Amino acid sequence: MNLMMRRWIGVLLGIGLWLLPFAATATMLGDANCDGALTDADLPETVLRIFTEVDDACAGADANDDGLINAADLIALQNLLRPAPTPVPAPGPRITLFGIATADGKLAATLGDLEPGLPVYFRAAGSGFKIFVEAAPGPSGKSLAFRLFDSNPDNPARRPDLQIQANQPLGNGSPAVCDGGGVPAIDPPDFSITQPISDALNDLACQFDVASSSRGACTQDAFGQTAFLDSKSRGQYCLSVDSTFRFGDGDTLLSVQLRDSDGNLGTPARLIVRVGGPMPATFTSVPTPTATVPRPTRTPSFTRTPSPIATATTTRTITRTSSATRTATDQPTSTAITALSPTATATGPTATQTFTTTRTRTPTVTATRTPSRTVTRTSTPTVTSTPTVTFTPTATPSITPSPTPTIAPGPIVSFFGLTSASDRPLDPVAVEDGIPVYEPSGLGFQIVVEGAIGRSRKPPGGSSFSDDPSARPDLQIVASRPLGNGSLEVCDDILPLVGGVPAVDPPRFDADQEITDAINDLGCRFDNGSGLSISRSCGTTSPGPSSTGCVMLSDSGDLGCVGLNSTEQFCLRISRFLALPAGDTLFLVRLRDKAGNLGEPARMIVRVPES
Repeated sequence: MNLMMRRWIGVLLGIGLWLLPFAATATMLGDANCDGALTDADLPETVLRIFTEVDDACAGADANDDGLINAADLIALQNLLRPAPTPVPAPGPRITLFGIATADGKLAATLGDLEPGLPVYFRAAGSGFKIFVEAAPGPSGKSLAFRLFDSNPDNPARRPDLQIQANQPLGNGSPAVCDGGGVPAIDPPDFSITQPISDALNDLACQFDVASSSRGACTQDAFGQTAFLDSKSRGQYCLSVDSTFRFGDGDTLLSVQLRDSDGNLGTPARLIVRVGGPMPATFTSVPTPTATVPRPTRTPSFTRTPSPIATATTTRTITRTSSATRTATDQPTSTAITALSPTATATGPTATQTFTTTRTRTPTVTATRTPSRTVTRTSTPTVTSTPTVTFTPTATPSITPSPTPTIAPGPIVSFFGLTSASDRPLDPVAVEDGIPVYEPSGLGFQIVVEGAIGRSRKPPGGSSFSDDPSARPDLQIVASRPLGNGSLEVCDDILPLVGGVPAVDPPRFDADQEITDAINDLGCRFDNGSGLSISRSCGTTSPGPSSTGCVMLSDSGDLGCVGLNSTEQFCLRISRFLALPAGDTLFLVRLRDKAGNLGEPARMIVRVPES
């Protein structure tokens, strides 16, 4: 071996000896005792190094590799020793999209995620939007199930396939199940098998509509076409949030899980609806807090015996920039109702005065003149003229005027029209033969009838349903075409056996039992916001559901009555059970005052386009 080779070997050995301490410090993260393995023995060693200055070349205690030794490293070490198991998805349906849509079905933008999987939606008002859930079959491969009501007051295991709850009460928070009123809260969110939770799940789910085809969705895609908003979705559950289910100010957490046709539950999803106040310009997620044990900062020092040829300096600069700040781009646009001046239109019978004048004038003039006059010129001239004029005028005037019309003394229908699913009044698209024509879109719109004091000076009555089968309520309304399945059973509006309303064609108020039944059947679907078949009082300040109207009159979300002189308001939400057939349906309505006087009827046409 020549001299040059020996020198090179010496240099390499020197370098190796110098690097030996560094090799000792190249420990794996979490190896606090530097034995080359991650074991439970590293836990007490990490605790020791957190609270004690230890001078050695072992840096493995910095388990999270942030340059510091603190309590965060103990948590990181525990995660390294026992990594969280990979979550196994629940076998039931997979929720493809859980979100909020505007009243016309367009997807609303979120303010951001409060934490992963928890989006926050902002709404200026607590109603006038849609909640929708889209889903696809889950790992079980079983099809989606669409039962929205399965309740037994003595069996909490009876639940719908859509299981959705809120941690704040919706509407008046009524605990009665599927009563058409509000929904109680479940706080904190909980799907445990208890009767109150099962009742609340049934109470909210029964208000939803379902669609197993994209053509029946309540949402619109970017092109304005009715569609599911996720291409993987195979079903949709949708609720139009009106004043009955109004969200309170602040944050409401919604939690939902679905069940498939075999009863398998899927993984839950959540969202937050934030109501009230000005819309935030930005939304910053809240970071997960990290527990830190205060202690002096320790800078590990390394003692190397050989003189280093070079000084190795490692500078680690960790800059973490939160990317959870999102600029909200979907500020709710409110359409101000600039002028809303209802015009009471008298639509009662029109007085027709018919003059039937038969004038038979036969001027048969028979003039028999003897054209030859014999004039005898004598001293006494004799003129013989025999004019016979027969004039027979026969005039037989027959004037039969209709009696002077008498305006019914009862209440005036001060407003009769529709609102959108977001409770805003709709304008008629036309007026045909003096009858306004409305074209609502989809379901969830309302029929609204308001009454004012008429000639009797008595206030309108407030009932829309009579318990006496032979009697009629104060609100009397019929339709020319069946609503829903047109069931003949009166007031069959309790799930699961919900029927429709039969037609009265042509619409009329004859004293027939069938018409009385139809009036009560349709009238019992009107409610005052708490499930009672009575009116809402206009302009009252008294507490209670009946003091709040069902029409949104301003961008601030104020609810009230449309007619300036209205004293009573009747509201009916059109659900799938009362869906109108395609084409024109003529509605006829009249009101009765508290003294029993009936008022003049009013009419409107609801036009549903062919699907």
